[in-house]
Amino acid sequence: MRGLGGAKLWVRPGTSDLRNASYYYSSDLYLPPPRFDRPDLRQVLEIGSNMGAALTALGHRYPDARILGVEPDPGNVAVAQKNVARYGDRASVVQAGIWDADTDLVVERTSVHGEHGFTVRSREESDGADAVVISARTIDTILAEHMPDGEIDYMHVTIEGTERRVFAAGGDWVNRIRSIRVEAHPAFHYPAAECIAQLEALGYDAWPDPSFPHKWVFAERPLSQGA
Repeated sequence: MRGLGGAKLWVRPGTSDLRNASYYYSSDLYLPPPRFDRPDLRQVLEIGSNMGAALTALGHRYPDARILGVEPDPGNVAVAQKNVARYGDRASVVQAGIWDADTDLVVERTSVHGEHGFTVRSREESDGADAVVISARTIDTILAEHMPDGEIDYMHVTIEGTERRVFAAGGDWVNRIRSIRVEAHPAFHYPAAECIAQLEALGYDAWPDPSFPHKWVFAERPLSQGA
């Protein structure tokens, strides 16, 4: 893959893995806001890592960075872990969903987007024994458990419309994360304009990615706050 300097990426045959990776790499959709695309990034967080295409590219581009991925689906986690194993101890993938509280969630596999489009919801008493249940954490809990110290230079976010719930909850993570890229999800009724408004309410400067204004959003902490 050119996004990995010619190195290989593990994908599963018969899935959307290769299509998703090619989409990300051909358009650089894993990169932070331009001002933060620097070789000296030290800590990078991705929530919604899927099979690790973006996370692996971030590890390649920022060779001194500690990178952490968060992904709820066990099959995706296994492939993502295999892909980032090349980076040794500085890279890891945590199996968890991201939510506005620490709880259990149920995976809904009703999307047409393959391995990269499933959604989650709160667990209900009516869910049967065959329901796919995952552990969910807030961003603050994930950071406390896996990246407890220092600022996070960049957070990449694609969680299929759950962004609305997570950003509405806020948290201490806002004081640690310097720059963000978020995938808006109009198909899940989460447009870029709403994403921008939520990030601005959290104190970020936010704007649409000029190349994909309806789909991707950038955000930075204002310079007055030490971005």
